[in-house]
Amino acid sequence: MIKRSLIFCLLCLNFVLIGCGGHIVSKPTVLLDAENYTNEGMQAFAESNWQQAERFFAKALSLYQGIDDQQGVLQSHINLAEVALSVRDYQASQRHLDQATAIIRTKPLSPYQQRIALLYALQALQQKHIFQAEHLLLSLLPVFHNSTPATIPDAIQMSAIANRTRIAFMNNQDEALWVLRYAKALKISDIKDYDLEARLLRFQSGLLQSQGDYDTSEAKLQQALALYKNNFSRTGIAVTLFELGLLYRHQAQWRDARDYFNRSIAVSPSSRNPARSRSALLRTSRASGLSSAALSTPHSGRARSKPMRSSSD
Repeated sequence: MIKRSLIFCLLCLNFVLIGCGGHIVSKPTVLLDAENYTNEGMQAFAESNWQQAERFFAKALSLYQGIDDQQGVLQSHINLAEVALSVRDYQASQRHLDQATAIIRTKPLSPYQQRIALLYALQALQQKHIFQAEHLLLSLLPVFHNSTPATIPDAIQMSAIANRTRIAFMNNQDEALWVLRYAKALKISDIKDYDLEARLLRFQSGLLQSQGDYDTSEAKLQQALALYKNNFSRTGIAVTLFELGLLYRHQAQWRDARDYFNRSIAVSPSSRNPARSRSALLRTSRASGLSSAALSTPHSGRARSKPMRSSSD
């Protein structure tokens, strides 16, 4: 019924346009090209192809600037800032966020203000400027009644909650409270986002590991890994494999840790994660007292052992 009504409306609109002058209104080619570059950039970004994403978004920006489309220019700067943050190019992210902020000042576009604030907070968080990040997130978080949001959180608020939960873990303070808030917010929200769901599972895994429940902690990470794999998120797959490696290394399961670190490197060789995995691999080698060659020795046919349990005190 909805489709039929929509088709009817479109047909009526078509007749009106023809009646007005015999010409169908269409977008200028330059605008269509800019939108196509933006869409291609979005696809490359989703595939963690940062170089391609940056190239397409830059082309879109140039076209929008050429016709003085300020909303398109603003969107392009925000997209380029997200790419820059993905590769930890903070000079570029700062430049694009500042230019986006300048446009907002001259032409208020409120839907974008919160997104820019969120990216500033993420930039501060990645640079370990925790107090600044926490301050920036404060205005984006929903009001909580105990552990439940007072209103249904939108996408920006869910991202803010996820980042605030990350800060709780970085500070080793109120982790359980923020994981609970995250879980309740995601449950009542209308957002169906696999990345938010997988991030919650990873936080729950970290909380369980701190409580000594290593089996359930691993199960949560495996659930997150499955979500990322089902959605072909290379970044998510790589970081979850890395966290599985850390979990096994924590339990002195050196070869299993090495396997996960190497798999993380193989999944996303162009991201920041391989450097972390290689560093973790080297520390694993030193801690185990084995050489890198010894760690590379295949298993002798035995099943992979589970992490050792420690007393939950």
